[in-house]
Amino acid sequence: MQCIPMGPGMQRMVLPEAICRFISKHLSECGCPPIDPALAVKEYRPPTRGQNHPLNGDADWVPPGSPMPEPEHVQDPETLTVHAREAQLEKYRYMGYKVEKPPPPEPQAFEIDKLDDPPRFPPGEHTVTEVCAYLRELGDSDPVERGRVLYAERHGKGRNGILKRFQQEGVGR
Repeated sequence: MQCIPMGPGMQRMVLPEAICRFISKHLSECGCPPIDPALAVKEYRPPTRGQNHPLNGDADWVPPGSPMPEPEHVQDPETLTVHAREAQLEKYRYMGYKVEKPPPPEPQAFEIDKLDDPPRFPPGEHTVTEVCAYLRELGDSDPVERGRVLYAERHGKGRNGILKRFQQEGVGR
C-alpha cells in the first residue's frame, strides 16, 4: 500500500510500510473484505531510479506481470565535451538550480629570473676555450650576463682556467 495513486495527473502519496500495515488492518477491522492476492489487478513495482527506498516516489502500482523498465543511467559529465558540459550546466541554471562556476585558482607568487630561463650561454656545456672567448666578446657591454656565466661556472664545474683568468681582471667576485 505504498505509493498510493491519488488520481489522474496527481502525485502519489508515499507512505512507509508500517503505516500502510496499520491502515490495512484498520480497513479490515472496519469491514472491508480481505482480497485474494490472485484477484489483484495491481502489483507494487519498486523504484527504477534513485534510491531503492520505500519513500522514493518513483515506485508505482502496475498490472501484475508487467516487465521492469530498463534502468536509467546517469551520464558521466567527464565523457561530454566542454561545450556540452556548459550547455548542461546552463540548463540546470535555467531550471532554477544554483550552479556556481568554480572559483578561479588563487594566484601564487613565484620568482622568475628571465636571465636564467633559459640561460643564453650555459658554461657547463662548453669548453674552457669557448667560455673564455664568450666572456671576452661580452667585454663590459653586459656585466649581468658576464657575472651570471662566472657564477654558473664557479658553482658548476669550477674550472680554474676560466675563474683564475677572469678573477685577476676583477670580474666575477
